[in-house]
Amino acid sequence: MSNTHTLATGSTVANKYPSLGSVAGNTQYPLGKMFGLLVGESSSGKSFIMQSNPDAYIINVDETAAVYPDSPACMFPVAGSDGRPVDENGNPIVMTWDHVEQKKKLLCELANENKPRPATVVLDTISDSLRLLRPYIAKMYNREKFTDVDGRLGWERLFETLIDFAVTLRRHGYGVFFICHLARKHIPMAENQHVEEFRIMLSDGLYARLFPMFDVVIPVMAQWRTEEKIIETTTTVGGKQVKRKVPQSVKVRKHIAAFENEKLEGIVKTRTLSRMTTVELPEDNPWGAIESEFVRANTAR
Repeated sequence: MSNTHTLATGSTVANKYPSLGSVAGNTQYPLGKMFGLLVGESSSGKSFIMQSNPDAYIINVDETAAVYPDSPACMFPVAGSDGRPVDENGNPIVMTWDHVEQKKKLLCELANENKPRPATVVLDTISDSLRLLRPYIAKMYNREKFTDVDGRLGWERLFETLIDFAVTLRRHGYGVFFICHLARKHIPMAENQHVEEFRIMLSDGLYARLFPMFDVVIPVMAQWRTEEKIIETTTTVGGKQVKRKVPQSVKVRKHIAAFENEKLEGIVKTRTLSRMTTVELPEDNPWGAIESEFVRANTAR
């Protein structure tokens, strides 16, 4: 997108510094092309959301079964009939970080050759990625165990390998999203009183490196609500069955992208023209609902 400037005198913004090859105007790109983090407590719907994204390629590091019915996203690996992870040919595999590096290499080749490819690459989850990275780094230094590697050197290389995964794919035109757990902590204030505090489950060292790099951090929460629904019942009146519709209170579990939760101040992160608001996520297309809110918040007013 470019802006047209009409000036009575002087030069346009595009020609302000011609020797630098400057470009006028602001370029906005889709949510799925960003470097993002999706965080939430256990069973809050993190994987469900990403599996609803038709343009996503999910590296399923935690090796769990798909939770979104008939997911339009591509996943590797997937759970086989006996629960073991299997590759694209249906062969059982023991997942290692080498598999992740192989996929990264293939994705870069697809981009270089301009072949059909996903828009977003998802790493699900960071915690399981660290589990796979430890033996990978140990092998790199010809050590049997990660603990045999010099402490600081080992962790630095581990963090850099994880960050390089995202940076390399971003340079090849992909959006990258990490999925991470969110922990809730109750802090006592007085007798029978406490406050809740949320924390992203990353070590201080990794958090300090990664958080400034994220374009967006999306917090996902699940809430129980009571809703009135019309239930059809059948009763017998005078020997005849009569169908009636009666209101009934039922508990339902709703998932939201909690951009406005005050308890998540310092965790939520967006780069939009206006503030993103809390979004209730429908079951049929939760990723699409977040994308729509992103577009709304990025529309000039």
